Amino acid sequence: MSIIRYTLLADGTSDKALIPIVDWLIKQHAPDRGVQPQFAKLGKVGLDLSNRILAALEQFPCDIMFIHRDGETQTYNSRLEEIDFAWPNLNPKYVPLIPIRMMEAWLFSDEGAIRAAAGNRNGTMNLMLPPKKEWESRPDPKKLLSEALITASGKTGRSLRKFNPEQQRHRITELTQNFSALRGIPSFDLFESSLIEQLKSI
Repeated sequence: MSIIRYTLLADGTSDKALIPIVDWLIKQHAPDRGVQPQFAKLGKVGLDLSNRILAALEQFPCDIMFIHRDGETQTYNSRLEEIDFAWPNLNPKYVPLIPIRMMEAWLFSDEGAIRAAAGNRNGTMNLMLPPKKEWESRPDPKKLLSEALITASGKTGRSLRKFNPEQQRHRITELTQNFSALRGIPSFDLFESSLIEQLKSI
């Protein structure tokens, strides 16, 4: 079995949560290929995206690079232009990974995984998750996800004070078996389409 080696160039260390999503998608569209992920945790190379890309390519050679930039207050197209402008005219292939607002908007898809990540898989508390059509329109999905994890934990008092939703957030995708519920989210669909196109020549 041939291996697809990829590098995820992320906005921050918490973006490791995206790796299971990328792995799942590659296996969906290249089921006869193995996957070898690399997480580009760069040191002080500056904030300029082109410099970060070059440093990641040098430190983590790969067949394909995924460049994550949260939309935040920018439009999808403006982030896409930013990535396209920063990309050097070099191999390998690259795929922009641009959730609208924040990455956390892609972590609402599996309520059971949220409960499991909070350490209370069998809990029944209402997590007040937004409907799918609002996942990328809510202004602060990170806050909503943290609140959902706290509620899902069922913890109170001292136990609650010790509970850190930031540490549990990355476990959500590790505990999710199927990410097909993300299909229909515009930024995810654009990511999947771009990935499919690039996989054709790897």
